[in-house]
Amino acid sequence: MPKEFNFNKEFGNMMTRNKLDTVVLLGHINPDGDAAGSVMGLAHYIKATYPQYEVLPYLADTIDKGPNKIVKTDKVFDPFEKPDVEGKKFAVIVCDNAVIVRMAGREYYEAATVSMVIDHHASNEGYGDINYTKVSEACAENIFYILDKNSLQKAVDSELHPTAADYIYLGIIQDTGGLARAKESTLYAVMTLQGIGVKHSDIMKTMHNDTLESLQKKALLLNKAIRVLDGEVAYVCVDQKESKEKEIGYEDIHPIAEILRDCEDIELSFTMYEEAENKWRCSFRSDGEWIDVNELLAPFGGGGHAAAAGLKKTTDDVEKLRKDIFERIKDLRENKCEK
Repeated sequence: MPKEFNFNKEFGNMMTRNKLDTVVLLGHINPDGDAAGSVMGLAHYIKATYPQYEVLPYLADTIDKGPNKIVKTDKVFDPFEKPDVEGKKFAVIVCDNAVIVRMAGREYYEAATVSMVIDHHASNEGYGDINYTKVSEACAENIFYILDKNSLQKAVDSELHPTAADYIYLGIIQDTGGLARAKESTLYAVMTLQGIGVKHSDIMKTMHNDTLESLQKKALLLNKAIRVLDGEVAYVCVDQKESKEKEIGYEDIHPIAEILRDCEDIELSFTMYEEAENKWRCSFRSDGEWIDVNELLAPFGGGGHAAAAGLKKTTDDVEKLRKDIFERIKDLRENKCEK
């Protein structure tokens, strides 16, 4: 398959042209498996392929439980420790982050001599000195295709698990729902990664993170689901008062949208969680065809990609926000049916 972007060439030129010896890698806030896998996979690849450079990956400490199972076993990096770049000139590579305001470690991006962005969101703002954005199922899939495969094999051979390939595989698995949304290019990447040493069963363990307590909370939240718009849309809303009373965190409600979306009789699902007074965090899921949730959320300041998108909104009238979202859904569906 053709490579539209040659990472080795672009990275090498970036570092030598600017006379740099340090690179910081960043993702988005509250990193999921794709953000963590992309950042860590690329960090391991650079470390093994370019030993002359100091490589400093950074992930926020609110990483999802699944990918954290692998990241906390890393034998090379501690990505939860803020990089020490005082007095240094350095480059920044940002992975899986569409908009600057959602970047974890944004201060490093703003202080960098030069920046590179690798992303897969249609809503990417086009920021960075070098921006490679290709809409795909996972940012980690894009990273797989832009890396030199011989160098990737050498990187894997030189390290203990988790390796660069393990992390790239993690990102793909996590952002495709365990390959439920995999396309031909995704499956080719997965098969190749297995061929160079990734154990599928090890990475799949990151998909299963439930305890009895977490299942009980999911049951509680699913019982709150409300169906609207002829029953094709379902949502769960938890305000700050309820979250405190019932000890419901964002990590408890975050998976609910995906669970509802996977129901045979639900076309679109979303969750609304008040993480601070009047500050709402929402997750939207669909199959990407019934409604493109990235398009749905654009007027509200949210985004992501067709099947999964998010929104952060400050409002003291969540009912009005929800009503406006319903109207937007109806308008998009009417336009789709007319075509």
